[in-house]
Amino acid sequence: MKVLMFGWEFPPFNSGGLGVACEGLAKALAFLGVKVVFVLPKKLNCSHPNFKIIFADDAFDNLKIRVVDSLITPYATSQSYREISDKIVFNNFYETDLFKEVLRYGQLAKKIAKTEVFDVIHAHDWLSFPAGIMAKNISGKPLVVQIHATEFDRCPSSPNPFVYSIEKIGMEVADAVIAVSNYTKNKIIENYGIAPDKIRVVHNAIDPDYFNQNIENPNQLFGLKKAGKKIVLFVGRITLQKGPDYFLRAAQKVLQFDKNVIFIMAGSGDMERQMIEMASGLGIADKFLFAGFLTGEDLKKAYLAADLFVLPSVSEPFGLAALESLALKTPILVSKQSGIAEVIQNALKVDFWDTDEIANKILACLNYQGLGATLQEESLKEMDKLSWEKSAQKCLEIYNSL
Repeated sequence: MKVLMFGWEFPPFNSGGLGVACEGLAKALAFLGVKVVFVLPKKLNCSHPNFKIIFADDAFDNLKIRVVDSLITPYATSQSYREISDKIVFNNFYETDLFKEVLRYGQLAKKIAKTEVFDVIHAHDWLSFPAGIMAKNISGKPLVVQIHATEFDRCPSSPNPFVYSIEKIGMEVADAVIAVSNYTKNKIIENYGIAPDKIRVVHNAIDPDYFNQNIENPNQLFGLKKAGKKIVLFVGRITLQKGPDYFLRAAQKVLQFDKNVIFIMAGSGDMERQMIEMASGLGIADKFLFAGFLTGEDLKKAYLAADLFVLPSVSEPFGLAALESLALKTPILVSKQSGIAEVIQNALKVDFWDTDEIANKILACLNYQGLGATLQEESLKEMDKLSWEKSAQKCLEIYNSL
């Protein structure tokens, strides 16, 4: 089986969970013997317009990455993209509008579809859907589109009509649609009118290597722990979708009862400055750490130091950060409006808007050690049912059916 896969970020050049999910799935497919060519837009600092990277690890000889010239950036809005564009000399090559650039990426897919040999096309999220459709038109091969998040997750109150139309057309043209959770599948049916039997659920997973806890040079967070502080952690994009404002409001309520708690917000996004100002306005700035975007060992240290991980997303298709937290033995509190809530039963769950209940459950976990320990122990047992190999096997079954 040969798969031409289109995405728009891939570690180490990723700024969110999508890239992590793409890497996990692509590697697992390669391990199963599927030959994967992964196409993604080029980072701005890449010097070659078209090159391939071959993974050195023998287990991933089946995985090849092709990079094309493009300014597409993860999680960008049309406005932020124009701000980037204003600072760059284009020489009549790049488009200055995000949406035009998405369509241009689709045109580039034509060339790749003509030069690669493949049986199935797999496109991740809306930015790569036009590329997948172009490849399908050129080759006549079946197209699978995977939905990691819909426009109704990112912008629930004012979805962009252009993005919505690309998502809808992509799912209509596709031969099969993959949703990362039943939560997302239901959103697709409700908001896009896609037939339920066309949608297959393939949950995300976590790389077994993530369970490795050999962390060197513990940072200052462990010093806070030694001083008797309790740590509550938020990891994610600081955007409306992730509910950072609900996290702050719940933190204020927790601190009314327990002033020995430190809250950490790790991530970046368009609401970051607003959240810093909000922490000051709520009078809790001295109990709040804004850590910025963390990766690698820095992120693992944050998970390991935390007593509880909180994911108060307004709409969360899955929630990979919560899995990462569990892998490092930190219990989780997640919103009921999330995909992770349907696969991990041993987690604290609450409606994102109920900051009183979020605060209650944070306090319960911090003050009753037996609760945190039980959640930690039982949730780890559930991790066995989530693996990228199992997810890849489900994708392979879809490819074969097409």
